[in-house]
Amino acid sequence: MAQIPIIGSQGKPILYANLDENGLHFQFEYFGSGENSMDYEFIHTVAPRDYISIATMFGLDPNAKILSTVQQISDAGRGAELHQALTDKVIPNELFTWVS
Repeated sequence: MAQIPIIGSQGKPILYANLDENGLHFQFEYFGSGENSMDYEFIHTVAPRDYISIATMFGLDPNAKILSTVQQISDAGRGAELHQALTDKVIPNELFTWVS
C-alpha cells in the first residue's frame, strides 16, 4: 500500500496518506516522551464521494487520481492547510483517535 507523507510548515511529516477500499486515510501517531506523557494516534478517513472537495479546495483537477492530488498538495507546501481543513471538517471526514 502506497503511503504519502504530508509535509508541514517545518519540513517534517505531519500526516501520512494512504488509500484502501474504505477511503482515503490521513493518519499520524505521536509518542509521548517522559514518565507522565501519553501516546496518541488519529486517523481522518475521507469517503470516495468527498475526494472532489479536496481537489476543489486546493484548485486542483477533480478528475485526477486522489493520491496524485494529495501529493501535489504536499509538494506545494500546503500540508498544514490540508491538516487544518481535515481537523475543522472543511473536508468531510470521520475521525478516529486512540490514546494510551
